[in-house]
Amino acid sequence: MSAEIVSFTGISGVGKTTFLRCLAERVPFQHLTGGSLIAAARKASLNQRDALRYADLDENQGLLIAGFRLSRDPTAPCIIMDGHAVIDVGDGLEELPVEVFRELGITKMVHLEAEPARIRTNRSNDTTRQRPVYDHETLSRHQLASHARAKSIAAALNIEFHVVTHIDVEHLAVCLLKA
Repeated sequence: MSAEIVSFTGISGVGKTTFLRCLAERVPFQHLTGGSLIAAARKASLNQRDALRYADLDENQGLLIAGFRLSRDPTAPCIIMDGHAVIDVGDGLEELPVEVFRELGITKMVHLEAEPARIRTNRSNDTTRQRPVYDHETLSRHQLASHARAKSIAAALNIEFHVVTHIDVEHLAVCLLKA
């Protein structure tokens, strides 16, 4: 049986890592983050990973795919790839190509969403990251764009698409355990 490979997306600051920590208490999985894989491939420190959004998108995605292939545990029944469907490059959003998700072998797409006020608070409170500060309207637009892109990727790959919020940890655990 091959591994379930879940792409867990959402905009920066939505709380993906926090959600996945809670999920890990219920379901075993290997947790890989796109930013960490790219930073490792570029030999950048983890605190430099936020600046990587300004690097060449195609090159970053090639490094992500190579890093994923090297880092994935072939014995893990479930791998969750924590990343993005769109990248904030400073002067707008860039959509990640469907081919990246196809190359990773994604079998399920999950998009985490939160109220813009929560995202803004998360970004403000996380002093370990360097993220742009946006108003609620901009965060809402970014989240809608991310949702639309994640949904279109799932459609192109003909895989399940789920939208979750912070209260849906148990729901996602059940979905993953059924797989």
